[in-house]
Amino acid sequence: MTDGDMWSHDHGELDDCVRALEAVHAFLHHELAEPDADLIRLHLHACEQCMESFDIESTITEMIRRSQPVPAVPETLVARITMLRRRRDR
Repeated sequence: MTDGDMWSHDHGELDDCVRALEAVHAFLHHELAEPDADLIRLHLHACEQCMESFDIESTITEMIRRSQPVPAVPETLVARITMLRRRRDR
């Protein structure tokens, strides 16, 4: 297989592209089962157009992640969870 073959596929049937792009957010957030994630990876590897869309979505997701600081867990929540765990373990 040449590099050109690896990065292209027939776009006469776009169902695979539609499914891949519908799942791209779940894929980016590691919310897919591994077999489903593997299918997305294979499709992105074969489809330059979908890979470009994925790159854009990935960049946007990373920018959002960087712009939002990770909030601290309130001490009252930590105390409540600790208390519930102790009750459960009795």
